[in-house]
Amino acid sequence: MNSIIIKTIKNSQLIVLGLLCLSFNLKAQDNLSLKDAIEIGLKSNFQIQIAGKNIEVAERNNNWLEAGALPSISANASQGFNWSDNNNPASFIQGTSQSNSLTYGADLNWVLFNGFKVKISKDRLQYLQEQSEGNAAVVVENTIQSIILGYYNVLLQQEKLNAIHKLLEVSSDRYKYMQDKKDLGSASTFDLLQVKNALLTDSTNYLMQELAFKNAQRNLNMLMAINVENKYVLTDKLEHTKNLLSIDGLKEKMLSNNQTLKNQYINQNILKKDKNLMRANLFPVFSFNTGTNKTISGFKGNSISGESINTSGNESFTYYANLSLTFTLFNGHKTHRAYGNLKIQEEIADLTINEMELSLTNDLISAYELYSARTAILYLTKSTLENAELNLQIATEKYKTGSISSFEFRDIQTSYLNTAATHLESVFNAISGNTDIVRLTGGIIEDFK
Repeated sequence: MNSIIIKTIKNSQLIVLGLLCLSFNLKAQDNLSLKDAIEIGLKSNFQIQIAGKNIEVAERNNNWLEAGALPSISANASQGFNWSDNNNPASFIQGTSQSNSLTYGADLNWVLFNGFKVKISKDRLQYLQEQSEGNAAVVVENTIQSIILGYYNVLLQQEKLNAIHKLLEVSSDRYKYMQDKKDLGSASTFDLLQVKNALLTDSTNYLMQELAFKNAQRNLNMLMAINVENKYVLTDKLEHTKNLLSIDGLKEKMLSNNQTLKNQYINQNILKKDKNLMRANLFPVFSFNTGTNKTISGFKGNSISGESINTSGNESFTYYANLSLTFTLFNGHKTHRAYGNLKIQEEIADLTINEMELSLTNDLISAYELYSARTAILYLTKSTLENAELNLQIATEKYKTGSISSFEFRDIQTSYLNTAATHLESVFNAISGNTDIVRLTGGIIEDFK
């Protein structure tokens, strides 16, 4: 394509041929709708996969065993060997002797009461799982919003490219027309140079816009976490229909559905459970312990009379059961201080929620007003674009009849291009504004569920 543009000075028809070839190549590519792009992104995005693993860990931890509801059972075994050399005449055992023992058993420990820590810990584990799910939901929201804007940005750059393409075709026809007039002697070299400069400018703008279009495509592929070199034909249109929105309804929906706010509520609940766990340390701990041990022992040596002593296979069994009550009477008020600090942390969490609600309300009102302004601008630019297209058609006919100069015609061309770009950007801005509102009100996941 670059070589085609460079050769436009010698043969402008190659530009149109190159653009037609580009259109043919695009048709051979796979189609991609916005829904498909989001589905691909949700399946492939690395941050979503990481968040999913965090949820899996939280789900595995959320059980009564982790909370300490059931007893712990342990097994133990020990083997001992002893050798001694006794030369004391008063000792019953003389000379070298050896003894051995094997002890094994099992032990059960069960905390029957510890200030309701088990129930509190289980509730806390549930909130930790919900926290992981909430964090994952935020990642999903970010991914969906990024893919939506990335998808429509590709369409925006493509439509801009089409607008420059249209202008480039007009400049190409104009250059050919002026070249024919010069060959017939009815146009000067100066007029031809003016037309050629316009064609070169449009060719340069086309190349730069083509680069912006390719960059937008690669960025969309990155957001979908796929090969950045993949190319698609986007099937959705760069268009937006204004939604009738009520600011009061949006506020209510935001306060109940905004995921960031919901996550803060979960954090507050976790702090409450932490505070209750610390308060549970003020209660006594009542526990039960039971178990059994078996010991097998043996001895080999000589008595003072020189008689050999050899015993083996001696066995003994021990059974035990204990109940214990532990109560911390004083530990330097560490528990009380820690409990007081957690109460302060809970108050900080309440203040954070109030601040977040106020901040989100302000963001929502700003987003609503911005969206309203952008939709109004969208309809204004649409009318302006229709006028610019009609003006360009009229100017083309007038230029061919010599009613306007090449400078005037070029001004009309430039005005059309600027108007088209402004309209396309206003469509994208309206879509972006609507997406921000949907995200703030917590509906972006529901819309693409």
